[in-house]
Amino acid sequence: MFCKEILVKEIPALKPDDSGFHAALLMEDLKLKHLPVVKDGVYVYLLSEKDINMKNPEEEIENTCFYAPYVWEESSVVEALQVMSKDLLTLLPVVAENGVYAGAVTLPVLAESLNEISHTGSEGALVAVELNQPDYVLSQIIHLIEANRAKVLSLFSYMEKETGKQILLFKIDLEDASPVIRSLERFNYPVKYYRQKQMLPDEILQRRVDELIHYIEL
Repeated sequence: MFCKEILVKEIPALKPDDSGFHAALLMEDLKLKHLPVVKDGVYVYLLSEKDINMKNPEEEIENTCFYAPYVWEESSVVEALQVMSKDLLTLLPVVAENGVYAGAVTLPVLAESLNEISHTGSEGALVAVELNQPDYVLSQIIHLIEANRAKVLSLFSYMEKETGKQILLFKIDLEDASPVIRSLERFNYPVKYYRQKQMLPDEILQRRVDELIHYIEL
């Protein structure tokens, strides 16, 4: 998903000759701590509430800040997340060619888009695998998952700070992840944790019967 697909155009931009009071009032109304400063349609910099001189609120905001973070329209939402999380931004400007201001990405919109691409709201199970093998084969892991009639909806990886090991986190479309877990652990891919829908005893029994029939058919 690209930033141009989620950018917000309704948030008004500031002008260099706006006063600090006006900027502070606008931030308060919008519940934001950052606003873009735009001159002749071109993005100049990002004003933070900390940059406003409240001792002289009528002072123009021009030259009060030289920090200008941004992402391109074609940047991914993951890139936007990296920039916003690094400096704890509440808003990130999105620019087009020649620095033209196109709109902005806000935290609520970004969170909604990340929720969509990670399928967190979809039915299924979440499984985290601890990668002990230095040269793991991703295609093998995917094959083990799909061999159990499951589909990978989303896939992420991160380094665990405490152990320094890489964790592979994936969402599958099965509500009962036990067949996948057994296959992964059989091939030395230990499952660190998993989260799935709590099933009723009769549902579990039906799943076991379905699995048995599947292996018989093989």
